[in-house]
This record gives sequence, structure tokens and C-alpha cells, in this order.
Amino acid sequence: MSGGYLGRYFKTHSGENMRHYITSYKIKLVETRLLHSNMRINEIVNKLSFTDESHLNRIFKKYKRMNPTAYRRLHTEAVI
Repeated sequence: MSGGYLGRYFKTHSGENMRHYITSYKIKLVETRLLHSNMRINEIVNKLSFTDESHLNRIFKKYKRMNPTAYRRLHTEAVI
């Protein structure tokens, strides 16, 4: 199966392109690790195969409008 066909098939059946779906899913995984573990940001970067911390920060900020550290701080303070 070619990459182009797979991409079109995925978009037809899910309504979004595959890259966006994968990135959104990875952001959800980052959120889970930020809120439910004591993993450091660089550990999350390595586990989820981001290029480096700045790459994760840029992508996370694009989707959540704040960096991962601020997200963790905001949501853990709300629980306390």
C-alpha cells in the first residue's frame, strides 16, 4: 500500500489527515504523563520520540496554548 493511498484512505474514513491525528494523539499522551506521573520533560521527549525539548514545547504550545511546564503547574495546582 502506498503512503499516498493510505493518507487518502485515512482522511476519507476519519475526517482528518494522519499527521494531525498522530500529533494530537501524542499531545494527549504528553498531557497524561504531565498530570499523572513525575516524569521530567526530557524523559517525556525521549519516550514519545520528539526531536528535543524545544520541539515538544513548540508543538505542545501550538495545541494547548501553553508550554508543558505551565500546563503541569496549572493543572496540579488546581487539584491541590
